[in-house]
Amino acid sequence: MEIGTASDVGKSRKINEDSLGYRGNLFVIADGMGGHNAGEIASALAVEEVLRMSSCGTDFLRELPHIINRANQAILDHAAAYPDCRGMGTTIAILQLEEGRARVAHVGDSRVYWWDQEKLLRVTRDHSVVEELLLHGGITREEAAYHPQRHVLTRALGIPGEVKAESTEFATGKGDRILMCTDGLTSMLTDDDIASLLARDEPAQKIAELLVAEANKRGGHDNISVIVVFL
Repeated sequence: MEIGTASDVGKSRKINEDSLGYRGNLFVIADGMGGHNAGEIASALAVEEVLRMSSCGTDFLRELPHIINRANQAILDHAAAYPDCRGMGTTIAILQLEEGRARVAHVGDSRVYWWDQEKLLRVTRDHSVVEELLLHGGITREEAAYHPQRHVLTRALGIPGEVKAESTEFATGKGDRILMCTDGLTSMLTDDDIASLLARDEPAQKIAELLVAEANKRGGHDNISVIVVFL
């Protein structure tokens, strides 16, 4: 397994509110939101809590609801203790790799893609207003790119009550590649753009850097973070 990571503030933001991390076969990426730098704190808390839980030998699928809600509670507890952080939240995407299998869970619009050496497949479905409109035929994919509510989420961590993650798993093969990313990448690059870069004959770290650089080249309107895993 080969791993590459990259994260950049982008061209329009002053603070990078994305966080990412991995431990062993578990990978996590998050995109924070909230004023007074609180998004940066929310995403970091979520990533840290998930990785901490994994170090306890937690069974990923069986304990997923507990893991997600522990991360959610960590954000709520911090916001309660520090008034400047009230209202902060974050997306999260989690990938666990076992021999020949990938397990994915997410909340929000941070995505996971799978390159099976022939085509790029989006594993996750955005939890957003625009994705719901697309699902029900309310708008076209072209209209979605410019819709005024394209950044409005329908699920996120940092909200009181139970948070439900969406999860899936699939079989992987040697030579496959997996990309995890925040919407700073996908708001700048199409899936075809991503596929072209992900398929290049370059090391995983180089591809991670190329993806971020291309998003910045196209405008870099948000923080951009990626994890690239070669199997």
